[in-house]
Parts: sequence; structure tokens; C-alpha cells
Amino acid sequence: MTFNQEEEPIYTRAVAAQLAQISQDFLHQCEQKELVQVRVMRGGSLGYSVIEIRRLARIRRLHYDLALDFGAIEVTLNLHRQVTDLQAQLEEMERQMHQREQELLRELHHLRRRLALESDWQ
Repeated sequence: MTFNQEEEPIYTRAVAAQLAQISQDFLHQCEQKELVQVRVMRGGSLGYSVIEIRRLARIRRLHYDLALDFGAIEVTLNLHRQVTDLQAQLEEMERQMHQREQELLRELHHLRRRLALESDWQ
């Protein structure tokens, strides 16, 4: 399986917990609740990616700062993912609309030139 640089699992559980400023017990709870995904690193050990470290830090903030339980954290993370997906879709739609607008403007310019040439002939 090929990962981009931020998806590559490179941090052991101990390092991941330290980077996310959580205990290994809390990390284990997150794993059990399937809030994070541990993957096999090169060499066969289990590890975490930069993306998962960020996710763990977000989970920590939601749990400790906002006092959300794991169920509420899961809902919050899913809603965040949905909003992010919708933002990406909106950006893609805006890009497509801009591209189509440019195509229509070129076509309009072409038709105006053609109309001007035809009116010169008459």
C-alpha cells in the first residue's frame, strides 16, 4: 500500500502518545473505540502517521477541554469530516463553474467576432 508522506505510519505508540500529549492508556482507549487507525510500519511494527497524531491531538482537546465522551467525539469527528468533504466538493464545483464560465466567454467572444464579420459582408 502506498501512502503520502503524512499518511505513512512512522511513530510508535509511545511516541504517538507523547506527540499528541496523551497517555498510552488514553491512546489504547482511542484504538478500542476505533477513533484512530494504527497501521503496520516498515519493519512490521504498529505505528501512527502524522495525520493520526493530529487526530489524537484533536481527540484530546475534545475530551479534556470540552469534556466530550467518546461517543460525542466520534460524532464530532464525523461531522468535521463531512464538512471538510463538502468544502472540497464546493471548491471543485466552483473550479468547474469557473472553467465553464471561461469556455462560455470564449464562445461568446468567438460569436461576436463572427457576427461582426458577417455584418461587414452585408
